[in-house]
Amino acid sequence: MTLRIKLFAVAMQKAGTTDLEVECSLPANVGEIKQLVVDTCPPLSEILPHCRFAVDDEFASDDTVITEQASVAIIPPVSGGAC
Repeated sequence: MTLRIKLFAVAMQKAGTTDLEVECSLPANVGEIKQLVVDTCPPLSEILPHCRFAVDDEFASDDTVITEQASVAIIPPVSGGAC
């Protein structure tokens, strides 16, 4: 199955796209998908250790299960300016 992963900020810049498509068998967990992301788009390996995954609009751990109906995103760290 093709899993579409939404990318933001520097993840989008590294991948050159807003959505990354990964071929996988579902259900799978986030930890398994991380390796497939790196295999599919090696430039993301530089930032992936600093990113969070979101599944269905909530931050997810490596053992969170992803199903066919899930929405998945990679959220890089965000910094803000001074007040």
